[in-house]
Amino acid sequence: MRLKKLIRSLKQENRLPYLVTDLVNIRYLTGFAGSYAYLLVGDGRSYFISDTRYEEYARSILPKAAEFVLQKTDFLDSLNDILKKQGARELFIEEHSTPLSVYRNMQRTLKKVRLSPGGDEVNMVRMVKDEDEIGVLKQAARITDACIDHLKKIIRAGDGEWDIAVEIEHFYRRHGCRKSSFDSIIASGAGSSMPHYATSMEKRVGRGEVLLIDMGCEYQGYNSDLTRTMFINSVDPALERVYRVVQEAQEAAVQAVRPGITTGKLDAVARNIITGAGYGDRFGHSLGHGIGMEVHELPAVKKGDLKLKKNMVLTIEPGIYLPGIGGVRIEDMVAVTAKGCEVLTKSSKDIIVIG
Repeated sequence: MRLKKLIRSLKQENRLPYLVTDLVNIRYLTGFAGSYAYLLVGDGRSYFISDTRYEEYARSILPKAAEFVLQKTDFLDSLNDILKKQGARELFIEEHSTPLSVYRNMQRTLKKVRLSPGGDEVNMVRMVKDEDEIGVLKQAARITDACIDHLKKIIRAGDGEWDIAVEIEHFYRRHGCRKSSFDSIIASGAGSSMPHYATSMEKRVGRGEVLLIDMGCEYQGYNSDLTRTMFINSVDPALERVYRVVQEAQEAAVQAVRPGITTGKLDAVARNIITGAGYGDRFGHSLGHGIGMEVHELPAVKKGDLKLKKNMVLTIEPGIYLPGIGGVRIEDMVAVTAKGCEVLTKSSKDIIVIG
């Protein structure tokens, strides 16, 4: 079904045959979860090229529209043979994931075929999720919410940032996840002013400190992403004000999510509130991003004119970061519905004091 949808789109733009090199996109189209493959998408027939390591597995899961081709030497030899049999004179190549070295080898091997940029069509198709994908994403969000509830019960002053990150990983694996979506960010005290802080193996959470936790799990090939900012034993008045501003901006942006709104207008909803409160220069990143088989995928929720569509799933995560003091970020996953959105992550956004 997904492969047919892609072929219809590529056919309309006269971009067939089309070579998919991104393994995530190949998994999206075929279900293949191995580490080596290429997919040549054609009109009516597609060709999945891999080696002996994956022959039995690939043949067992490939859709009927994709024929397995065993690579005997280099994949380009197999690709060349297929293109010759088809009489192809032009090949469109997935742009974002094809290394320059591979492209140069193509030029040398596919001498009678013109190589053309094919855009990133699969990534564009992946922006709009089907109901099965949304169902899996909802479960990933539920597991992440449960992990936050677990952490709120056990975190105390004196705990190590690294120990909290390990506990998150352990929780996910005990609840059916293969791994975290990304290295959890456990940022306490002044470290929370860095949006992509590297969790310390030595730093311990202190009384009166802010604690920012950004985390997610990979469940059945799909990712969650959630950020909550907590306070240990007491709340710093300056950061409490910051928290209120971020919460207002985040909730206003969530309420604004609907089909037809542009990413630029949505970003502005939160950014204008933060700027109006005097913190505009302390919110430097985009409002959010698409999420699915990858943690960061299209659409990017930032200045631009791309319009949201029903069944897009994205994060809304404004933040304010005060160097030397600390930072606050609140992040939820939302699915665009026919008239608005459904918030997939349900964890409370009220100020949380633990310990």
